[in-house]
Amino acid sequence: MKFDCRAIVCGLFASMIATIAISAEPVSIESHADVASANDLSNLVRKVADQVSPGIVTVYALRGPRMTLPMRLREQAIHGHQSAPSTYRPTTSSPIDSPDDQGSGVVIDRDGWVLTCSHVVENASAVFVRTADGQKFHASEVVCDPVSDLAIIKLKDAADLQEVKLADSDSLGVGDWVISLASPYDLQRSVSAGIISSTQRWVPASPYPLIQNDACTNPGSSGGALLNLHGEVVGIIEGAVTTTGEFQGIGLATPINVVKDVTEQLRMNGYVERCRFGFETQPLTPDMAKLLEPSLPAGLYVKAVMPRSPASLAGLLEGDVITEFDGKVVTQSFDPDSINANAATVKSHAMKVLRDHEVIDLQILLKHTSHSSATPTIPQTPPTDSFEHYDSLNGLGLATLTPSMIRELDLPPDAHGPLITHVSYDSEAYREGIAAGMVIARINNQRIVNIGQYVEIIKELKPGKPLLFLLQSDQGSHLVMLETHRREGND
Repeated sequence: MKFDCRAIVCGLFASMIATIAISAEPVSIESHADVASANDLSNLVRKVADQVSPGIVTVYALRGPRMTLPMRLREQAIHGHQSAPSTYRPTTSSPIDSPDDQGSGVVIDRDGWVLTCSHVVENASAVFVRTADGQKFHASEVVCDPVSDLAIIKLKDAADLQEVKLADSDSLGVGDWVISLASPYDLQRSVSAGIISSTQRWVPASPYPLIQNDACTNPGSSGGALLNLHGEVVGIIEGAVTTTGEFQGIGLATPINVVKDVTEQLRMNGYVERCRFGFETQPLTPDMAKLLEPSLPAGLYVKAVMPRSPASLAGLLEGDVITEFDGKVVTQSFDPDSINANAATVKSHAMKVLRDHEVIDLQILLKHTSHSSATPTIPQTPPTDSFEHYDSLNGLGLATLTPSMIRELDLPPDAHGPLITHVSYDSEAYREGIAAGMVIARINNQRIVNIGQYVEIIKELKPGKPLLFLLQSDQGSHLVMLETHRREGND
């Protein structure tokens, strides 16, 4: 085919003239209406964010020993090995080699119950949250369900918190507008909007279908709220599918109806009951199905059946083809993961299977087989060889600061006071970020020079009086206030 270049140029020129003429016309009534609709949506998003923000918290999980970087490097050099690699993803709010994590959470009970993701808080040595108005609450209890990646946190001394409203996630449809409210990268009260891309997105390692949406999801968003335009939570932000580590438009959230069931079991039992049928399947392609049975359009081929499993006891055999499950015909679009997702404890499930060209009805009765739970445990054995004095009131191990240590730990040349060499996991000091490698330069209004002076000040401290520490480290000097609670056996 030949192209007439002159005709193409003339056509483009005519198109440009028409475009200029159109753009010169006054804005139409329809355009004003579009702007008004966009403004209405903006106002609605703003209203939802303002209403729900008090029920959203930022979650912090601390793991392992608290050390400054120079102290950590010194310890590694002394022991001749690197620390065990962490299984947790660092966030921008944590040092590069830190196993600490930061996420988001939603208040589900005004008396201090918070919902978040299990991967944010599991195996943490200490967990605390910050509310939208800046209050800080420590966790008195953390219960995790790693299978669903959900966890609940009980906040100590919390009351009259604003709880979120939960929606019915089954009412969601593709194209519905949603709003995300979370703390990505520790940026509190971050709001984003998008639409539902899928309400039944199955991904590896998830026992339930997730809500796919394109509202921004980044590190630190996990545990945050996915909201409808009524300000109700339709899902808990789980994470995102990405090949770069940054958001690429595929956010995932656990449907709130699933969350309700898991949360109820965690609060009542401390774990989630789960069942498994005990068989593995593979969807048949049309050609595979026709080869096994000419009139069969689709099916699930049973690849294996576990001995003594509910499926085995019901009579399911390797080589069977499942054609119907709980009244639903297996088609090419049927997702086999939905079978285990619908596995309810002590419930009979019906299926039709094709065996030797005959259709057989089977009933599988599920019984509770196992449960998963993970509540953090806090090891508490101070290494007595790492300090000269142990302050049990504040959970601090102290040693004498020497000129060589000042140089080795990259401390200010004029650093003075006891050197912190250990911080107990269950202490207020640990939760406030005090770390080994820091130096206590002042307590309240008094300059500290040595351990003996520190001990005298702590001994004379009035019960319940807070401590204001001026700490020196390789990062400079900063203040930390500790609420002291005199422990039994402490003078």
